Amino acid sequence: MGAEVGMASGFEEMQAARRVRWHQTGADRIAARLIEAAGVATLYPVSPEIPNLFHAYTGDPAAKTDSGHSSPSGEVYGWRWALGRREAAFYSVLVRGRPTWMGWSILPAVLCLCGETRSVDDLYAAGEISAEAQRIAQVLGAAADALSTGELRRQASFPIGKPQRAAYLKAVDELDTRLLLAKVFSPQEDDIEMRHALVRTRYPDAVGIAAGLTREAALDTFLASYIPLAVYAVPAVLAKDMRLPEVELRAGLDRLVGAGRATTLALPGQKGGCYLWADR
Repeated sequence: MGAEVGMASGFEEMQAARRVRWHQTGADRIAARLIEAAGVATLYPVSPEIPNLFHAYTGDPAAKTDSGHSSPSGEVYGWRWALGRREAAFYSVLVRGRPTWMGWSILPAVLCLCGETRSVDDLYAAGEISAEAQRIAQVLGAAADALSTGELRRQASFPIGKPQRAAYLKAVDELDTRLLLAKVFSPQEDDIEMRHALVRTRYPDAVGIAAGLTREAALDTFLASYIPLAVYAVPAVLAKDMRLPEVELRAGLDRLVGAGRATTLALPGQKGGCYLWADR
């Protein structure tokens, strides 16, 4: 019993340290700096292993989101445009299939680990994406700039109507889940319509760097950014929410242990335990 109490107490201390580093204490309210420091952050709470801007804003990791415009949820929702218009970070779909911000310094590593560096035409030829997804990508590849949803649907021949909307969303999801699309915001303050661009076309340097990385090097880069702020990592959860193979993630964390930068720790009720950052 005494060992279990001590273990639980230690985990509570780790959680408290994580809240401080993820800016969930109310001491300050940040967005762009948190994204760049952590590498990956969601707008709202999605995963216990990934920081989010909503809890950083409220300073309360137990705070609940709502649909109000003048509430903290509404305030943070508006940050999409504030951050997006100045391209403070890369915005796409990642953590548990939800909108996610990624820092520019970590983007090539994330693209290597969680994205697809092959061309859309190669993916279509391999039977891995549909003709509809290829058509959307071809339209975006030929466009001079990012396209609004309405313009993209028009040019890619997805007219108004429920069946066509469903087909369009399915095709976009195929591209989103492979990190082939970037969500882009107009610099005009009165224009709040979401725009879409091909990552390969809009951010060719990041894609080029990603293509030259080994998965091991990319994972080491990601973990070097992630775990100092997270304080600890629960690999079973982190791997699932980031769509990473758990065996691969544990291997990266084991490299940190071997370098003396992390230690392993058993957790109550958590199979496989966690990895604790050594420099706390």
